[in-house]
Amino acid sequence: MPSRRDLLATIGAGAALGLAGCAGRDCTPVEPTGIDWPNPGGGPRNAAAAPDLPAPGRVAERWRATLAPEGGLDAFAGVVADGDRLVALGRSGDAGFWSQFDARTGERTAHAELPATIAAPPVLVDGHTALVFQTADGASLRLLDDGEVVDRHSLANYPTTPRAADGVLFGGDADGAYAAELGTGERWRQPFGDPEEAPAIPYPPTVDEERVYVTVTSASDRGVYALDRRDGEILWSAPGVRAFRPPARSGSLLLVPVQSGLVALDAATGEERWTTPTRDDRPAFPPPAGLGAQLALSDGGAVHGIDRATGEKRWSTDLDSPDRPAVVGDSVLVAADGIVALDLADGSERWRLDGVSAALPLGNGVLARRGDELIACTVCEN
Repeated sequence: MPSRRDLLATIGAGAALGLAGCAGRDCTPVEPTGIDWPNPGGGPRNAAAAPDLPAPGRVAERWRATLAPEGGLDAFAGVVADGDRLVALGRSGDAGFWSQFDARTGERTAHAELPATIAAPPVLVDGHTALVFQTADGASLRLLDDGEVVDRHSLANYPTTPRAADGVLFGGDADGAYAAELGTGERWRQPFGDPEEAPAIPYPPTVDEERVYVTVTSASDRGVYALDRRDGEILWSAPGVRAFRPPARSGSLLLVPVQSGLVALDAATGEERWTTPTRDDRPAFPPPAGLGAQLALSDGGAVHGIDRATGEKRWSTDLDSPDRPAVVGDSVLVAADGIVALDLADGSERWRLDGVSAALPLGNGVLARRGDELIACTVCEN
């Protein structure tokens, strides 16, 4: 489990510096429209997909905003969206910060200074921002309203990023898995592993309408577990599956990245449906993206189109160290030495933005980051 310092250093190093950005010639970019992307990975299923949105065509810069209003950006912990509201989290100097922006204009609408001990990206739940901080005796889950802390819950060491679903936060720490909600605290907790040994649940849970899926890596409990979303009771387990990244939920499947492979489990029973190998020299890779019949998977050296029913690779496009893709309409958006848009059907390149990294999709474009700036790139009206 990476330390908070390792986490922030890693997510702070994602931007490729350059001058090109998304400044398009002969293009008048339209006003951005928002998107519901409350968790890292989009919705509670962690599918990184917005299949009902139109695929962004040619784009150009509409606005840009500085992430840290005072001083430079030392670490970027992520940005999430609730319609036209963007919430970004990072560290500047000796303090953390929380900033809220209007997605349509780039105007900063609220800002707050936070402790520097940020331990996870932001999550939006019922109009609030859920944040995880490391503390002297473990961790703390705090809920912010316009930058002010309105509720907090104590967690054990090694907390994951929580996953928001219907007003409830599902997460994990060294003591096991939990569900918590604003004002009432923990709904339930399911213990796993030995708290003194290692993090029991190293990655954020994945949630659907009935179940919460957690990956457990301690010596006493190991594998993938499906918990009843209502009370945390174990419904099934796949003890032989060791996850290397959080799973994604798509169709009837739970898709689990394992060492040098992707395993598809039946989400209702835990039975294995198929396994697809990936590169041996890149044993760890992000979960796939997509809610339709074709998925997009990055294994560190290429992006692949995966048939969801069989696991067969339909196409592969070599890219320079691609991050996790996002599926928007019939396009695949991926950060790879810039932002690249691929055709979901065949992997062919549609367009490319140099000198930026992807933050998240917009309703009619993409939110990019370059250094300490957020840049909204939207489709052309002409």
